[in-house]
Amino acid sequence: MSAPTLIATVPKNNVEEVRVSLTTFNGFDLVDIRTFARLIGAGGEPTPTKRGICLSRDRLPELIQALIHAQEGRASC
Repeated sequence: MSAPTLIATVPKNNVEEVRVSLTTFNGFDLVDIRTFARLIGAGGEPTPTKRGICLSRDRLPELIQALIHAQEGRASC
């Protein structure tokens, strides 16, 4: 797995944030959308949680379209 390239950080609440990053695993280009949390006693640096998704970058247009539909408040099915 290549080192992730951070694309964006979106605050979720006071202790969590969502990070969007690009990475490569076994020759596949992936998008990782993961929740990071500031754990007590961890020095304030957010750590990755199990909550999130990792999908092939070629599926990104479908996800973007679904998010646009969600923003507009309509179903995409």
